[in-house]
Amino acid sequence: MGEPLNNLRIILAALSGVAAISSAHAGEVTFQNDLRACAAITAVKISTQVNLVLANTDIKLSKSIGDCRCLSALASYTSSVEVGGVRQILQSGLIGLDIGGARTFVLASDPALVVNRKVQVTFSCAGPL
Repeated sequence: MGEPLNNLRIILAALSGVAAISSAHAGEVTFQNDLRACAAITAVKISTQVNLVLANTDIKLSKSIGDCRCLSALASYTSSVEVGGVRQILQSGLIGLDIGGARTFVLASDPALVVNRKVQVTFSCAGPL
């Protein structure tokens, strides 16, 4: 009877380790918003789903991003961290900005990459398509 109980303890310990990793967040997230004259990023909330670290935001448009010299309604973003004095890119992507509202940025595809680190998100016009 002792062996099944030990097996259960091992399984519970393993599961608690997985939960701790999956709920880990970045130490701090900052946005370098090159579109701030047209789009404000507010209400940043960090969450983890499965293995993805997400920044859930609200984007308020004060004017079209075309007025900020963007060639389309798409903005690009890149998330990065500094490791040993070198900036390392974690994720990059495009966000549609034809209207404002809730937007989610994928910051990292492995929570261990951002735990207790400052994540910087660069937000700018998308390149030519």
